[in-house]
Amino acid sequence: MAYAKSSPMSRSNIPAKTQALPEEEAKDPQFAYTLAKGLEVLRAFDAGTSSLGNREISQRTGIGRPTVVRLTRTLALLGYLKYHEQTARYRLAAGVLSFGYPLLCQLGVRQLARPHMQELADFARGAVSLAMRGGDHMVLIESCVDKNAPSGRPDVGAIRQFADTSLGHAYYCATSDGERKEIQGLLKARDPQAWPALSKQLNASRKAFHAHGFCIVPSPSAGMVAISVPLGYMVDDELLVMNCAVAQFYLQEDTLEKQIGPRLLNLVRMIQTSLGRR
Repeated sequence: MAYAKSSPMSRSNIPAKTQALPEEEAKDPQFAYTLAKGLEVLRAFDAGTSSLGNREISQRTGIGRPTVVRLTRTLALLGYLKYHEQTARYRLAAGVLSFGYPLLCQLGVRQLARPHMQELADFARGAVSLAMRGGDHMVLIESCVDKNAPSGRPDVGAIRQFADTSLGHAYYCATSDGERKEIQGLLKARDPQAWPALSKQLNASRKAFHAHGFCIVPSPSAGMVAISVPLGYMVDDELLVMNCAVAQFYLQEDTLEKQIGPRLLNLVRMIQTSLGRR
């Protein structure tokens, strides 16, 4: 199973955490630095932090506090941040959600796949998710979870890392050589010390992927194991990946390889056939 189509990186795919501007952008006379900094302010918020003050935003983004003050004030006036006077802190406002809605509407594969994803989630007693790339991480665009599963429901928009998730490994294995090198550069720049070990893990996943068509990556800290299969290029040549994550205590030695893996592969093939992508 190979998906050797190029998928060029765009600035809209930059990671959630702030990063230094690439050299080519730093030299681009048409690059809007103020806009970029405003987006970095929005990306400073995460699932574990409900509100931030200007000083915290400055620390997270590396943007000077006076600039952050102007940006947060502007974003609040535009309806993308909400200011709480008593605490002098900001939180994301509902206006931010409107950015993602047009994209979700274009991803018709979500509606087609959802009932079948739910069926697999119930069978596996876990969660089945669809994801696409967002810079140096994966972003969930749909999730279905077994109602009796001990884990919570993964929400649309949640981030999964390349380094330690089956979604990231499967995307890395299925994409083009050019994009794979691009991802390598992002991951190496993010954590140079961890890159040699991660590179070995990704190479091992590539061997398993070419042999079996899927990637299996455990998450010991979460007590979960996940298996992922690339769905292929869908909207505007975006490579989508589907996974099934299950609590470790539910699994026997070969449950993923012999039971869940084949079902996940069949589900992906059915969706591809329905969409005329096989």
